[in-house]
Amino acid sequence: MNVKGEIIVDASQEEVWNALNDPEVLKKATPGCKVLTEVEPDRYKAEIEIGIAAVRGEYEAEIKIFEKSAPNKYRILMKADSKMGFIEGNAVVELNYNHPKTAIKYDGEAQVGGMIAGVGQRILSGIAKMIVKDFFKKIAKESKTSTAI
Repeated sequence: MNVKGEIIVDASQEEVWNALNDPEVLKKATPGCKVLTEVEPDRYKAEIEIGIAAVRGEYEAEIKIFEKSAPNKYRILMKADSKMGFIEGNAVVELNYNHPKTAIKYDGEAQVGGMIAGVGQRILSGIAKMIVKDFFKKIAKESKTSTAI
């Protein structure tokens, strides 16, 4: 399933880029993230608990950021496993600055397997879009917070 969208942030491109690369911000922004540990630069292990419909459960996740072109774009890859199945996501995140705001554009694909895949595609697509949008809204909030400091 395709997941794409755009969030406008009232912050500079550098501030948004810094937020997107800050482990503490990533932890706060990732829905249900209990633990986020950097295992090497731009690679993280996470414990995530999601309480939404068919994807409800605890997941062990790996998050990797690569193909960086600071402060313009990067690719993010997330793999999460649980007793219910797995979720994999791969997206390009691009920043476009238009003073005084920055647009965060994301475009990616998500795949599910196991019992989770037994749920209707339309329901899963809606859940995926909601989770991704929530993540980027939190990144936007954290970017604005760091602006105010």
